[in-house]
Amino acid sequence: MKQKLQPEDLKKIGLSCLNVSLRRTTRKITSFYDSALKPSSLRITQFTILVSIGLEKDCSITDLSRLTDIDRTTLQRSLEILKRDGLIRIEKKEAGNIRNLFLTKKGESKLEEAISLWKEAQAQISQALGKSRLNETLEILSEVRRLPILEEANSV
Repeated sequence: MKQKLQPEDLKKIGLSCLNVSLRRTTRKITSFYDSALKPSSLRITQFTILVSIGLEKDCSITDLSRLTDIDRTTLQRSLEILKRDGLIRIEKKEAGNIRNLFLTKKGESKLEEAISLWKEAQAQISQALGKSRLNETLEILSEVRRLPILEEANSV
């Protein structure tokens, strides 16, 4: 016989589930950074991809997927938009089925514009949370991403 859902059990899930808490926080943080980047016409997800492409030399789609923890299908859709907007170039390597990603001049210019907006947003977050708490939070999030149980789940 099925047990009836109890409000206190559901509330406990909402208050104790790491995924629920992270998703709620991510939505708020994403909205904050999207708003800050709005004058550049980039969303924070696009900004992250452009920063990662700019950071890596000979960045393949697989490399970018690993670097950003974005699955290839989702990443492919984002890359097509960035390519359509003239911000990136996708070049097929001569050997194999590898495609490398590069920022275009327009992409570099757009990223420079967005970085100044991002710096303002980052300073606001740092001031609101406190620099040491921000650094501590970033370290905790990094530790969570490296949990072996999460690595195992992503390899399935």
